[in-house]
Order: sequence, then structure tokens, then C-alpha cells
Amino acid sequence: MGDASQEPSPTHLLSHYATKRVTNGNLVVQAAPATGPVLGCAIPTGILTVACGLIALLFNAPAWWGPPVVVLLFAAVVIPIFLYRGSRAWVLGQGSIQEATAVGTKYWFASSPLAARSVVVKREVWRDKRGSTDRVQVATDRASRLNVLSVYNWAGQESRLAHGGAGSLARAGQTVPDAPGPLAVVEDPTLLSSASEAVRELVYLLIGELDVAITYECVVALYRPRR
Repeated sequence: MGDASQEPSPTHLLSHYATKRVTNGNLVVQAAPATGPVLGCAIPTGILTVACGLIALLFNAPAWWGPPVVVLLFAAVVIPIFLYRGSRAWVLGQGSIQEATAVGTKYWFASSPLAARSVVVKREVWRDKRGSTDRVQVATDRASRLNVLSVYNWAGQESRLAHGGAGSLARAGQTVPDAPGPLAVVEDPTLLSSASEAVRELVYLLIGELDVAITYECVVALYRPRR
């Protein structure tokens, strides 16, 4: 646990992420706030509220039973998830990366710094060929990678942050510049040129701060986000 003194004004990226230079020279990258998915929950929450009301009526439960249960479940489960996603941060040093949770100007470090091995640009092409998911990850000295950014690309339509998951909230994330080649299947530098400019910007920032190499992957996704 800890905190770091910040410069007063953050720099905002095309991905809606923010960066700040801390006093020891490291750079903090903070995820975009997940406000869109919270608003996107209004319709399904309304549907669930009506459904619970009908169930309450069917089983002669108190009239107030349905809506409060849905609201409490929403508040207890969904909102904390979105708040956590919007509070994720990473502290970048030369050859190291550290996960953190940001609350205002304070940072709570989730672990000790990890040795950064490479920045991975990974594309998952959807099976129906309607788009792809671009991920920016950092391979470290442990088995799992750190997923820093995910962007959904609907071919010929738009690209959005993957804040809302793969379900009905997929299009609730903030928009980012469209990927010029969302269906390109390559594992070389041309993959980066086919991704959104928001992806490229963050990748160049990461490799510059971490001082590591970049690698590319392309696979067929097992699922695609639903509208």
C-alpha cells in the first residue's frame, strides 16, 4: 500500500486513459473511468425490475419486493466491478511495471514491481468476421500477462473500449479512433498499423517507458461481443 505525489494535471490519451509523471520519474497510466457501462445497465435493470415485480405479484410477495432486490443486487455486484475497472493503474519504470488501484490522487499498490519482458499486441478476430478485439498486454516474469487495454472493433462501423465486457454492454464503452484494418490477420508490425490509433499510441508509450521489445499475436476468438 502506498501513495505517490502527482503533477497537478494529467495527460489524456486517445484511449481516454490518463498519464502522470511521479516524483521518482516513473509514469503512472490510469484506465479510463467506466461510466458508460453503468449508464448502459439502465435498460437491463429496468427489465429485471419489471420481471421481479411480476414474480412478486405471481407469488403474492409484498409489492415492494421486486425493485429493491434488483437495485441492491446491482449496487452490490455491478457498480463495484465498474468502479474497479475505472480505478486500475500501472506504474511504469525502466524494465518494470507495477499494478495499482487509483482513488483520487492516492495509489494502492497491488503487488511489488514485476520485471517487464515485452509489450504484446494481440488481435482476436471474431468468428463471424464482423470485427476483432485488440489487446495491449505486458508480458512479465510471471505466467499471466497484464492486460492494459482492450478495444472492440466492429468492422466498418466503430471501435470502443471493452469496458462493458462481451455481453449486452459491449457498446457502452467510450469510442476511440476506428481501426483502419480490423480484420487483418498478421503477426508482424503491420498488425499495429491495422489497429486503432488509440492502441498504437499506448503501445509506443509502453515500449518507450518500459524499454522492452514488442511482439505480435493473432488468433480466432471463441466469442464476439453482443450488441
